[in-house]
Amino acid sequence: MKNIFKISILTLGVLLTSSCNRDLLDTYSPGVIFEEDALLSSADLQLLLNSALTTMGSRTESEIVSIFTDEVGIGFANGGQGINDDYVFFLNTGSDLPTALWANTYASISRLNRIIDASDKIVPANADDAKVIANIKAQALTLRAYGHLLILGYFSTDPTDNNALAGLISNRIDVFDVNDFPRNTNGEFYTFIHKDLDDAIALYQSSGVAANPNYGNINFARGLKARSYAYKGDYTNAEIWADQVINTAGLILANKATYRSIFWTDAVAPEVIFRIQRIVQQNNQDTNLHNAWFSLQPTATGAPSFEVSRALHNKLNPGNLTANTLGTTVADVRANLIIGPDSTIDPNYAFAPDYRNSDRLIINKHGGRLNTASQPWANTNANNPNNSFKIMRLSEMYMIKAEARAQVSDFAGVRTAIKTVRDARFGASATVATPASSTAAWKMILDERRVEFAFEGYRFMDIKRLGVKANSSLDRDPADYSSLTSNYPAANPINLPLNSYKWALPIPNVEVNVNSKIVQNPGY
Repeated sequence: MKNIFKISILTLGVLLTSSCNRDLLDTYSPGVIFEEDALLSSADLQLLLNSALTTMGSRTESEIVSIFTDEVGIGFANGGQGINDDYVFFLNTGSDLPTALWANTYASISRLNRIIDASDKIVPANADDAKVIANIKAQALTLRAYGHLLILGYFSTDPTDNNALAGLISNRIDVFDVNDFPRNTNGEFYTFIHKDLDDAIALYQSSGVAANPNYGNINFARGLKARSYAYKGDYTNAEIWADQVINTAGLILANKATYRSIFWTDAVAPEVIFRIQRIVQQNNQDTNLHNAWFSLQPTATGAPSFEVSRALHNKLNPGNLTANTLGTTVADVRANLIIGPDSTIDPNYAFAPDYRNSDRLIINKHGGRLNTASQPWANTNANNPNNSFKIMRLSEMYMIKAEARAQVSDFAGVRTAIKTVRDARFGASATVATPASSTAAWKMILDERRVEFAFEGYRFMDIKRLGVKANSSLDRDPADYSSLTSNYPAANPINLPLNSYKWALPIPNVEVNVNSKIVQNPGY
């Protein structure tokens, strides 16, 4: 690549008299800097890593997955947002979810590839600097593996089939005008992902830098090994890696108060394995997390375009208890965390003449509050608190362990893993029945993941992976389709069965339009 910052006055003089050298004819653009000049130190690598994290983190997954699946119902202040596309399972090559996931992920991977490449070329200032560079490279490898697993999960028709197509493996710095690449198989993706993670784990161990949940770290790398093996259906290895995180990371499941703080004050609790941090300067309505479902703030006066779905509410508060007291009347902290204290709960919602206004179930999870005596932590004012995107928490490792136990019909083991999470969320020993069959075990896991990871972007992949095993698909209450809410008969869950082609996202137009070798997923 040409180095424009080393053009001397003599060279410029030659330029005026030469007509043979094409390199000398390149336009000089003041302010332009090429990567061999930009990435000269560990500090430069860190800046690019921060940039990659910014582009990789987006509320799109949490937002659209919640609407496309069964986490939300239509808000009383909805002015048409999402209800004619995502809510009714309208999905095509120009839709926001596939476009954002594909474009943002590969943009981040492009930057990570530059970090990985440059980290092998930079001469460290000293031994300590060498450890810093090794740690940054480990983070880049971990995040690159995470990005590839994201692509595989959403765009593969079957993550358990090694021969099914995933996306494009990106392990190089591509020339900007070379665009034609075929899709790689899941098997190739898994091999690539695990190689990156193994290399990252070795570098973390050699660098000796303590794990930081705001950056890629050894616990996240090991957790990704567990997640990727679970996606593949290799539960022997999934459990090995989940156990390693559980037993060696030095993390604990959050108690009730700390669990609230993870989401309401963005505290770095000892349960968070990895999150993508958002600073106050990034707090704006278009990109912050809580505004995915509100125009203003997570309250009834914050103009909610979407609310907690009735079916999800009923799992958390089946007795229709008063919302403002859920923090004390329902043992499971997740009820209070998900259902806002200023919700209006109509016990007779199924027969209400004005369901949309008589039953207002406010989403409280991101930046919410304990009761109406306090103010929500999040709002849209500039430079105010801004929720981070939680990518992995310790509870996921227990859920993967439960899946591994279900795979071998160890139903008592399923109960033990789920009970461990529930005990933390209840603040006391919870009563958990042992499932009586394989289907019941998988259903128990799917239901537990539903309440544990609500509004965190898990539900699409959970149904895609576990729905058939659990004989359970989308679960929307009839009230959410009522003509008294909004009449959307096309959104009835029977229109998106577990064998629907829409459980694999379409390769988006941003790729199809420039890549002649790309193969589109069936149905699009």
